[in-house]
Amino acid sequence: MNGWQKRFPELTYLDIGPTLTGSEVIFNTWAPGASRLQILSGGKSVDSERNDFGVWRAYLPWDGEHMDYTISIDGGAPLPDPASRFQSEGILGPSRVIHFPDHVDRKPVNINMSSSIIYELHTGTFSLDGTFAGIGKKLKHISDLGANVIELMPVAQFEGRWNWGYDGVFPYSVHNAYGTPFELIDLIQAAHSMNLSVILDVVYNHMGPRGNVFPKFGPYFSSRYMTPWGPSLNFDGENSDYVRAFFIQNAIYWLDVYGFDGLRLDAIHGIVDNSPVHFLAELTQAVRKHFHGTQKKPVIIGESDMNNPRVIQSPEMGGYGLDAQWCDDFHHSVHSLVTGEVQGYYSDYGDPRQVAEAFRHGFVYSGIYSGFLHKTRGYRDRRYRNDQLVVFAQDHDQVGNRPGSERPASYAGIDAAMAMASATLLSPYIPMLFMGEELGSVSPFWFFIDTSDLAFAASVDRGRKDEFSYLDWSGDYVAPSDPRAFTESRILWDGLRNESVQETLEEYRKLISIRKKMGLGNGARPFVDMAGKLLSVTYSGTSTGDVRCVFNFSGEQASIPGLHGRMLFSRNSRMSGDALLLESYGVAVMQMQYGIRH
Repeated sequence: MNGWQKRFPELTYLDIGPTLTGSEVIFNTWAPGASRLQILSGGKSVDSERNDFGVWRAYLPWDGEHMDYTISIDGGAPLPDPASRFQSEGILGPSRVIHFPDHVDRKPVNINMSSSIIYELHTGTFSLDGTFAGIGKKLKHISDLGANVIELMPVAQFEGRWNWGYDGVFPYSVHNAYGTPFELIDLIQAAHSMNLSVILDVVYNHMGPRGNVFPKFGPYFSSRYMTPWGPSLNFDGENSDYVRAFFIQNAIYWLDVYGFDGLRLDAIHGIVDNSPVHFLAELTQAVRKHFHGTQKKPVIIGESDMNNPRVIQSPEMGGYGLDAQWCDDFHHSVHSLVTGEVQGYYSDYGDPRQVAEAFRHGFVYSGIYSGFLHKTRGYRDRRYRNDQLVVFAQDHDQVGNRPGSERPASYAGIDAAMAMASATLLSPYIPMLFMGEELGSVSPFWFFIDTSDLAFAASVDRGRKDEFSYLDWSGDYVAPSDPRAFTESRILWDGLRNESVQETLEEYRKLISIRKKMGLGNGARPFVDMAGKLLSVTYSGTSTGDVRCVFNFSGEQASIPGLHGRMLFSRNSRMSGDALLLESYGVAVMQMQYGIRH
C-alpha cells in the first residue's frame, strides 16, 4: 500500500473495542496480520470487515441488558477482547459489553496541585471488603484527615483475586474482584460529593504475563526494548500508530467515562520511544485537546527516577508537559539520614547536606555521579515549580520493596517515622501519604500475587528474592504467592480504638492543617539550615506569617537558642527559656514573634 499522503486515522476510545450505539454494538478490533476475524456471542458468529490499517469492524444487535462475547482470529480458539470493558469471569472468561448510562453526573473536582494532599491506597487491602464499596465506607476518614486527593493503585484486570495491580492485562477493564464498573463510578461520585478528587494509577510501560492476549492480535510489543518487568510496548516501531492510540485513548477513557480527575503514570522511565513526538508528550497533548473547552482539567503525574525536569516542562520548552512527577530523592535523603540505611540504592544517600538540597530543590542528583548506578544521574535544570514535585515518607514501593515489607514505625520506631512524615508534610512540595501511615501502622505491605500456575508462582517467589539480593533478607519473609502476603497487608482499622493510634492520627491532622494554613506548595522557597542531623526550614511571608520548622533527625537531644515565637506544633520538643529543646526525633513548628532571623 502506497503511504504517500495517507494518514493513520485519528481514533477515539469510541473507535477502540466495543461501542454501544442505540440498538446495536459496534466492535472494532485491531489485528493487522489476520485474514479473518469473527465476533462470537450467544451462539452466533459474525464476520468482521477490515480497513487498510488492520482494524476489523462488526455489528451485533443490542438486547438492552448485557452481552458477553469473544473473538476468533483465522478460525482459532475464542479469545477475550484486548479492549474489553469488563471481564466478569476473570482473565480467561469472555468479555462483556457495558452500557454506561449517559445521565450519570461526572462533574469533576479539579485538582489544584499547590494545595493537594494525596492519599495513595490499594483497593484490595485498604478495607476488609477489598472492594470499591469498601473504600467508599472510609471516605470520611480520608476527608477528616485533611487529604483531598485519593490515588488508587492500578485497578485494571489481572489474574487471580489479588495483586499489586501492575501486572494488568486488560487496560480498559476494572478488576472483577474489586467490583463492577458501575461500583467504581459510584465510588468516584461519592468522593466528588465530599470534594475529594480521585487519581488512577495506570501502567503504560509493560503488561503482565498471565492472560496476556495482546501478542495474538498484533505487534503490541517491541522486539528491540526490554523493561525489568517484561517486553516494552511498541511505541516507535512498525505498526506502532495503533498501539500509541490504544493507550492514549485508554487514558482519556478513564478520565472521561469513569470521571477520574487525573492519572499517575507508572515508571515512565521504562517507556522507550524514539519517535519525533514522544508517547508521553502525545498523551498529555491528547488529554488537553479532549477536555479543552470543558470544565474538566485533568492532571497527569509521572513516576520517574530519571530526575529530568523535561518530564514536567512545557512543550514550548521541549518538555513532555506532565503536570508533576514523583521525587524519590526527597524520600531517600531523609530516610537514609534518619534510619542510617546505606545498602542498595540508599548507598547514594546519608549525607545531611543532601536533605538540605532536597528541601531547596527536590532533586539531589542533578547531573551528579551515582555510585550505585555507576553513572551520572539526572539533569541540572531548575525551571520547575514546587507544586510539580510529589514527595512522600512512605509509598507502596518504599514499604513493599524492602526486607520484610516493613513500615518505618516498625523498624525505626514511631518517633523516627513521625519525624520523616513531618518533613514530608512541611516540605515546599506536594505531599503524598500511603494508606495506614496516619495510624502509625506497623503491619507490612508485602508484594503479593494470586495465580493458578504453580511454576509461575515459584518463579515469582524466587525472582522477588533475587531482585533484592543486595539487601539483608534476614528475618521473616512471606513469598508473594503465599495468601498471607495479601491478608497480612490489610489495614488494621480496629487499631483506631487504641489511644496511641489516635494520638498519631491527630498529629497527622494537625500537621496537614498547619500546612494548609501556611499555604505551602504555592511557590515559597524556604531558607534551609542544616547542622549535623538538625534541620531548620524557615518560610517567610506565609499566610500565617514567618514560620520556622525544626526537625531533629537523630536519636539524641538537640537545642537551638535565641528563638521567640508561638508554638504551632510540638512533638518531643519544648521551649526552655529562649531555647528550643528537641528530644530524640523531635519536631517543632513555630510562628516567629520577631520575624525570621537567619
